[in-house]
Amino acid sequence: MNKNLYKLLIISAAFALSSCGTDRISSSSSGNSTNSMENTSISASESSVQSSEESSISSKESSEGTSAGATSETSATSSEAAQDSSQSSSSVEESDFLISTTDGEYSKEGNIYTITSYGTYALSGTLNGQIYVNVPETDAGDSDVELDFNGVSISYDQNSPVYVASADNVKIKAKKKTSNYVTDLRPLEESEDETQGGGAIYAKSDLKFAGTGYLEVTGSYNNGIHTSKDLKIQKETLKVTAPNNAIKGSNSIKITSGDITAISTGGDGLKTSDNGTSSSGKQKGTVTITGGTLNIYSACDGIDAAYDVLIEEGVDEDDSTIATHPTINILTNKYSEYTDEIVSSSTEKMYLRTTSYSSSYRYSVYFYGDDTSTGSWADATYLTSMRGGRNTTYYYYEVERPSSYESFKIFAFNTGASNSLTSYVACSSGGTINQNYDTCTFSMSGSSISTGSWTNYSSQQQGGMGGMGPGGMQEEGNTDKSDVSAKGIKAANELTIADGTINIKAYDDGLHANYGEAFESGLTGAGNLYIKGGDTTIYASDDGVHADANLYISGGNLTVTNSYEGLEGNQIHISGGTSYAYATDDAVNAGDNSNTAGLTPLIEVTDGYLFAAVPASGDTDGVDSNGDYKQSGGVVIACGPSSMTASSLDVGDYNKAYVTGGTLVTFGKCAASFSNSSSITSSSKSGTYSNGTYLLTFASGTITTKSLPGSYSGVYAYSSLGTLSNCAKQ
Repeated sequence: MNKNLYKLLIISAAFALSSCGTDRISSSSSGNSTNSMENTSISASESSVQSSEESSISSKESSEGTSAGATSETSATSSEAAQDSSQSSSSVEESDFLISTTDGEYSKEGNIYTITSYGTYALSGTLNGQIYVNVPETDAGDSDVELDFNGVSISYDQNSPVYVASADNVKIKAKKKTSNYVTDLRPLEESEDETQGGGAIYAKSDLKFAGTGYLEVTGSYNNGIHTSKDLKIQKETLKVTAPNNAIKGSNSIKITSGDITAISTGGDGLKTSDNGTSSSGKQKGTVTITGGTLNIYSACDGIDAAYDVLIEEGVDEDDSTIATHPTINILTNKYSEYTDEIVSSSTEKMYLRTTSYSSSYRYSVYFYGDDTSTGSWADATYLTSMRGGRNTTYYYYEVERPSSYESFKIFAFNTGASNSLTSYVACSSGGTINQNYDTCTFSMSGSSISTGSWTNYSSQQQGGMGGMGPGGMQEEGNTDKSDVSAKGIKAANELTIADGTINIKAYDDGLHANYGEAFESGLTGAGNLYIKGGDTTIYASDDGVHADANLYISGGNLTVTNSYEGLEGNQIHISGGTSYAYATDDAVNAGDNSNTAGLTPLIEVTDGYLFAAVPASGDTDGVDSNGDYKQSGGVVIACGPSSMTASSLDVGDYNKAYVTGGTLVTFGKCAASFSNSSSITSSSKSGTYSNGTYLLTFASGTITTKSLPGSYSGVYAYSSLGTLSNCAKQ
């Protein structure tokens, strides 16, 4: 539908309502999106967005309806509505809006339709009001309310247009060959209000989207789609736009099929937030994708999971013999054309960092507004310690920060003492929260606490020595990245890619797994990242692939075309697959992070193919281990400078490169001290090897390189294939 026509129809509907003497319903077109589908393919250096107009739906002017305020319960007051709700098969028409059911019950009050029993409900036409689902949960917990969208347009300016207050499960189906629209007309959320639904479609139940039609959801208040429980999507063509998170399933998100476009102008594309466990012991917070096509545009993270992210092969819902393979395209922050101002959630994580630790004290933060007379306390939970620049140890505390306050004070109390504004060990003067960062540094001296600079906790984990190792205060030298977390895919525990086609252009890390985050279950984030299959292409402004603990590559095709550091982990284990990493600092880096699960830095290669390259000049390494380098199989080709401070392969000061199998080839200086087995032959060729692909000929085999991005001095080989006899440009 033409955007101007769509706006005109909405305004006309509001005018008709007001002219009939009813309560006014705001029909401002702000927050409405154009009715277009975006199918995006992201390459290493650019993206293209193709749009096609959706078929229009008719939208007649409404001639009746009364605005009802935001309510937690509604009931019919008219005898007509009471009669309708008692029928087993009933329908109520408001202008061209129609809701009908053969097995359910509902009531109507003004422009609020309240569904009060399980069953299937067909909706069509235009409603300036709300669909409110309030059905008691059952003992079995498996009853469904199904909303069949059959060419419906629902908009509301008082609360969520679709609000599920109670139910076991709610399924929303966009019927075949229909276009459907849900539009939130509320202004942007400024403070938390529990009576307001958190999205244009908001549910306190499990929520499922299905059907083969088209559904467009436009949020203006907070999120687009938001359920406080589990969210599933299959088959549907779905477009969601929101100022905060486009799609949020607090407990979990599972996508098995469909064509999904998620646009967040100020938050995350897909998000889970609960990392606890269910009553049955099931872990919450996981995002699982087994099929479908996802195009994600986010101001912050493309996918942000409170626990795990799993991308793998699935099975077709209609034919179990057919495998499904997901396609995921992600653009974050400045690479997304939709990015606007960053929007804070109702609560955000805030971190405190200090250089001293004592078990005798605990810390708490007092958040307040214009003055300290009213505010909110948030206790700080000890999170972890990290070693940073100049061998300084930093201690981190985590705080749940409410979004409704702009000022704060940090207090120190004796362990066991209560929070108090007047009785404390030490206190800071008032400060203003820096909305662009999440970590505040502080120091304590006597009864005074001094606050210092602000930074991001994620940057602390990526700073330090060699670009890795926490506590670096962004000392790794990379300034061309987002001030907020704008990663392609981020998991608080583990991230696994086993299948699919994934294209990421992120103004931060492409893939990221966190270590050390405290979960409600008592566990902490493992920080492991697995590449087992699929085809993944990443253009990143910071790290291409970053694991706080272990990075495992056992299969698939991984290509990092641009990054500050290409592949990074405390330990890197390569046992298969084909990997290419280009970076401006280290292409492959095992960081010096002695506080990550007690791991010693290590790069270990047993099989697979790895090509790692950095510019031919500068203080940068092709492959850099702050511990040992061990290779017993596979092929590794590393390109780097020939200088006193940089090389193609480097190891820790007291470590070695152990090559007992496979082939290692370095273009440029190799700074490592080697310890090779008798089956390995060392050989070299002098000369300059410039841009291009090379065929390496050994005594008993050949190997082809990827394209060298610069000119490197000399080539050195350590191989079980024998002597390198020729290195010819192709």
